[in-house]
Amino acid sequence: MKVAITGASGYVGGRIADGFRRHGHDVLSLSRRPCTAPWLSYSLGDDPGRLPWDGVAALVHAAYDFNAITLEETLEKNARTSIDLLHAASRAGVGHLVFISSMSSFEGCRSNYGKAKLRIEREALALGAHVIRPGLVWGETSGGIMETLELLVKKLPIVPYLAGSAHLRQYLIHDEDLAETVVALASKPSSGNGTLYTVAHPSPTPFSAILKTLSKRAQRRPLFVPVPWQPVMLMLKLIEACGIRFPLRSDSLVGLVHGNPSPEFTEAPAGVRYRPFGDVS
Repeated sequence: MKVAITGASGYVGGRIADGFRRHGHDVLSLSRRPCTAPWLSYSLGDDPGRLPWDGVAALVHAAYDFNAITLEETLEKNARTSIDLLHAASRAGVGHLVFISSMSSFEGCRSNYGKAKLRIEREALALGAHVIRPGLVWGETSGGIMETLELLVKKLPIVPYLAGSAHLRQYLIHDEDLAETVVALASKPSSGNGTLYTVAHPSPTPFSAILKTLSKRAQRRPLFVPVPWQPVMLMLKLIEACGIRFPLRSDSLVGLVHGNPSPEFTEAPAGVRYRPFGDVS
């Protein structure tokens, strides 16, 4: 099967692409940065009608533009462009559509990231797509928020961790487990109003435990200090107001603090086990 994957040069998209290759599928990488060939330069907002859809049996949409700040900008740069992409693939006859969403997306979510994902989800489901909400993705090497946390425990002798919200406990999924799930679902025909999947190990992990596991893996023993999330939020907003780029965005913190209070998890596909965080067996 030939699979087109957006965001293939990123952490999550790259791991998903690796998963398809392990199963012998042909992968067309679509991303802003060069990555494993065959690769085609594609950014959200480019004309999706010009993509080489001939022979593509499945589209996995994992790309996201994190440069947007306001909700209006986020919806324009991510929701509208993603919806255009999914419709273009559908019109071109791509039979399997998969959208990589997030557990930050749910009815009543507060983050701009979650709201944009939620809007895309609705259109994707109407097209009969498989919509996947993964938990916080981790692996032997990490990206995104997990990469930021790894840098903290490697660089700082005193590591602050967020406290003060019941939702700061995180549901996690190993990158290979996510990839195997996507490969399994992409092989299922898209039909009807689509299907929503929430995939992660069902036991939540406190932030302090995540940091301690990462420090153990890095062979470091920093001092961990709880910090209320409110002053951290204020600091991030001040940094952003000054136009300074920082590894953790205030909108990401909103998603972490105000997470889904009652996620409904989906059973893993046959042959896939969602391993607990820190289990690399």
